[in-house]
Amino acid sequence: MTDPHADPAPTGTGTTTAPAAGPDPRRRRRVVVVAAALLGLLLVGAGAVVAYRSFASPADEDSGVRACRSSGVLLRGEQGPVVPREKLVELTELFQASADPQLAKVGVTMVGQVERVQRLRGETGPGAELYRQTLRQILPDFVAACGKHGVTVEG
Repeated sequence: MTDPHADPAPTGTGTTTAPAAGPDPRRRRRVVVVAAALLGLLLVGAGAVVAYRSFASPADEDSGVRACRSSGVLLRGEQGPVVPREKLVELTELFQASADPQLAKVGVTMVGQVERVQRLRGETGPGAELYRQTLRQILPDFVAACGKHGVTVEG
């Protein structure tokens, strides 16, 4: 007995069905080559970033710029917490060693003024007010000098 649901046997009429068209091997090769090229570019880019960061280390950075990065405490010199003497000495030394004379001048002046204002904190009178006013006048120049080197001083 024959199964009525089975496909009939080929009749031998000479027609053959073509195999289903698969992916084109040339297209697949092209995709692999493009993916490999992109991966190679990504690896070269990552290597370049690592090399740049190792050569442009913070140790090579100007001392005045390093001082700018850690001088946010100076912005609060008039009203914020008292900056420890050791920190003021450290910042003064960093600013003095800067290769940029403008940054060195403004930085040392700013640190000195913060020190004077802190010493006279709580006092009133023309001397104390003069120091506070001078600090407020120096501040924009200090922020601009640090900004010239790409450092945003935030307090």
